[in-house]
Amino acid sequence: MEKETPKTYFLSAEVLETIWVGLHESGQEDLARVVSDTMFEQGCQELVSIDDMILIAMFWKNYLEENKLVTFKKREDLH
Repeated sequence: MEKETPKTYFLSAEVLETIWVGLHESGQEDLARVVSDTMFEQGCQELVSIDDMILIAMFWKNYLEENKLVTFKKREDLH
């Protein structure tokens, strides 16, 4: 009897953060967004393996904007 391929995989926060960083840094923003959205849906409260403040801000950027907690403006839009 053959085993079925699982429909869901469980990965640690560290692994998902590493995947997100790799996708983000390689310009794969749509896939990076899928990973971060999944993490938020599952209750992500903090990043445990990322120390770079720029990466932390980029990880949380869409979540914060969509929940109207902050607004980020482009440099040329600042006065």
